[in-house]
Amino acid sequence: MENESCINRIVAKCDSQTATVTERKIALYIKENLDKVLHCNLLELAELIGVSDASMVRFCKSLGYKGFQEFKIRAAMETIPSGQQYHPKLQKDDNPEQICQKIFATEITALQRTIQALDMEKMKRVAQVLCEARRIVFAGTGGSMIVAKDAHHKFLKIGVHVCAVEDKDVQLMEASLLGPGDVLFAVSHSGNNLHVLRAAELGKSCGATVVGLTAEGKNRLSKIADYTIMTISEETIFRSESASTRLAQLAVMDSLIAIIAFQDYDQAFQAIYKTRAATSDNKV
Repeated sequence: MENESCINRIVAKCDSQTATVTERKIALYIKENLDKVLHCNLLELAELIGVSDASMVRFCKSLGYKGFQEFKIRAAMETIPSGQQYHPKLQKDDNPEQICQKIFATEITALQRTIQALDMEKMKRVAQVLCEARRIVFAGTGGSMIVAKDAHHKFLKIGVHVCAVEDKDVQLMEASLLGPGDVLFAVSHSGNNLHVLRAAELGKSCGATVVGLTAEGKNRLSKIADYTIMTISEETIFRSESASTRLAQLAVMDSLIAIIAFQDYDQAFQAIYKTRAATSDNKV
């Protein structure tokens, strides 16, 4: 079974006499809707099929995979051209100019779609919550931590202290020390990163307000968060690797920080002046 293709495993499951009714139901749906399946996350696919997310995970394990993500990777490798796995609009024979045109167009579209979908009342409320917070702790990994570190830098510029450390254990330790009046800001485009979910749950259990920055659609982070801000980027097989994800997330964070700064701009301006002066010797 180890060398058997993912598609063959699914077909075999459809015809298996030992498979459960739920397993055959899942296998049949995937067999008939593979392209749609590859663009769903775990919760979305479970809802489409009409089964629990736990049943989906058990199904993937019954095929011989560690979980849903490994199943999705294997299925994508067999069905999607390798170039399009990096970026859905790119082709292997694209020249540099075509690549640049397509990448820039994708980034612009992501920003336009995100601003059109933003709930401005929610943005105001989140900005107010952050402005009033005693402590703000960011949780994120990989590319999401890049967004958190950028936010850390810009919050400092306006005089707001936040915690954005890369070490996963330290993130969890910081989350465990939060309480009412504090904020756990979780960044995860997929909304299903296990570490980020654990940090969000931990912060919430301690009484902190949880803010989630994630992709549109259903995911586990949006179920945990008190406030969810969603970004929209191009459809990819693996959402966390979306080329336009980071730009939309950064734009949302920049907007939140600017809203906070302008709530008391005199104070923010003094912080901007002090932080610029502190680093001025590093510039020619």
